[in-house]
Amino acid sequence: MAYTNNASQVISDFIVENIQSGTWIPGDKIWSESEFCQNLDVSRIAVRDAIANLSAISVLKKVKGSGTYVEQPENVSLEGIRYFKMTPEDMLELMEFRYLMDSYCTELFTQRATDKEIRELEECYHKMIEHRGDLETYNFYSNEFHLLIARGSKNHFILKVIEYLRDNMLTHQNVLSQDIQKEKFRIGISYHYKILQAIKQRDTEMAGTYCRYHIRRSMELYRNATAQTTQNRLFSEKNTALEKST
Repeated sequence: MAYTNNASQVISDFIVENIQSGTWIPGDKIWSESEFCQNLDVSRIAVRDAIANLSAISVLKKVKGSGTYVEQPENVSLEGIRYFKMTPEDMLELMEFRYLMDSYCTELFTQRATDKEIRELEECYHKMIEHRGDLETYNFYSNEFHLLIARGSKNHFILKVIEYLRDNMLTHQNVLSQDIQKEKFRIGISYHYKILQAIKQRDTEMAGTYCRYHIRRSMELYRNATAQTTQNRLFSEKNTALEKST
């Protein structure tokens, strides 16, 4: 097959899909160039281009004389981390980061946003309410709410970081259990409303404070959910061990 940019993208997508699905986990050796060429019917140039691009953002690591491996998450660049499946522990670390960043971003938005940007934020909030029965769509508009705030902060560094993290947030939220989703919805609706009202009143301090409260409550929810999941797993493993011993 002749080399095309599309062929390189197909290979990149294939590698990322295997990483996100858990088929290839950090430390695993991926296919050789020959295996990619044979299984995907692509050229060696396309394979090398795809691997070089993913290696440049530390998703992959090439080891001379050995092959190419999936990089460890802690070594991945900010741009590359969105290609990895997040664990509940990763999610909590991300929320700790957002606890600091989002609150100040909200304060900047309150100070710098135009009236038009505030109206757009209010419209986004109403779409959250409108889609309360569709949690996937609700999650989309909930994240869009914070993305609009990042844009209105007029800080391009903050906006770039939020855009990179957005996919990770959406992917994780959409696989949470229904019970957790419902509680998250209740917390989100309440605090997004309070944040919006403070912004409309141009109350910088309260807007930032409500944002911190919102993320703190969400962190508590995730911590409790993670602890419960761990407890259920240990209980199941214990029962399995007892059944095998009898």
